[in-house]
Amino acid sequence: MKALKQHLSLTTLCLCTLFSACQKHDNNQTIETTKAASKATQTSRAEIPALPQDCNEIDKSIKKLEKTVIVEDLNDLNQLLKKCLASTPLKIRYQWQAKIESIYQKLIADASPEVFQYMTDTLADGQSMTAQQKQELYKKLKPREKYLVDHAKDLYLAKFYIGEGEYTFVQHPQYDLDIFAPYLEKSDQVYFKQIRKEYTGANYIMDAGLAISFDEVANRLLYWEKFNKDYPNNHFKPQVVENIEQYRSALFQGEDNTRTLWFDDDKIADEQAIKAIEKIAKSKTASSQIAQKFVNLINTSETLWQQMPKPSRQYPEDNSPEQQEIRAQREAFEQKIRKSVEEILAQKNN
Repeated sequence: MKALKQHLSLTTLCLCTLFSACQKHDNNQTIETTKAASKATQTSRAEIPALPQDCNEIDKSIKKLEKTVIVEDLNDLNQLLKKCLASTPLKIRYQWQAKIESIYQKLIADASPEVFQYMTDTLADGQSMTAQQKQELYKKLKPREKYLVDHAKDLYLAKFYIGEGEYTFVQHPQYDLDIFAPYLEKSDQVYFKQIRKEYTGANYIMDAGLAISFDEVANRLLYWEKFNKDYPNNHFKPQVVENIEQYRSALFQGEDNTRTLWFDDDKIADEQAIKAIEKIAKSKTASSQIAQKFVNLINTSETLWQQMPKPSRQYPEDNSPEQQEIRAQREAFEQKIRKSVEEILAQKNN
């Protein structure tokens, strides 16, 4: 909380014609000046907001919520934090942020099947819920559950798609951006802004494949590696390093349905993935050398791959010694390249 400073300008004009009158006036001036200064001090103190008494109850409230999450109390706590964070030591702010994140995880994990269905608009069998079915379900909710779904937005709870037709609900990243970020370090504010930017209401890996492009994966990797370089001592460094690891794996290895390495008749790697990795190779980030080695490996290996005998596509069930040898050679070559990629990625440097 910012104290308001007042600048008092006191101008005294003395017009004295007699010595005794001047002396009397000087004494009166001293008394009045002292009174004015005292009044100014009292006014200044009154305008400096003291730490609200209820702020001292935050730790107690958090401990209670860690045992049993009462949504009304959690909502009250969120409002109290907005009032108290500015007057709280930075170390305590970080502790509160981590503890409240765990409280939200507990809230979601302990939610009843009815709350889960209502928040995700899905029935028990996974089918989408109609408006009428949702109204009927609402009637069956307990008072505290009704409070949760009625105040979901205030509580920063949001529906989240995890893939394969399944949903859950999560603590929206706007929570930290609104409540904690304004009272944390600049690097933390930048961190939470990027987390919010990447949030789409769904996983970026779904149904055994990437839900975003290889180019977007590369952009995110570049961002977090630059962030890690700009803010090497950031409080959330463990999460930043984890982000780098995940995006690096998604880019260089892909997922089952969006693989980076394909090994079809002529191509070893996905073209869009290679373009994204080439962007990394041209950057000045921790992954640039890895990307350069990866691109060189693929370019060299792809030429050799194209020159190797290809198995029969016309007769795929042909198990003649010749066809078996061709398949064995190509499989051995593929395993060699995959092993080389693993060795390159093992050289990572955050």
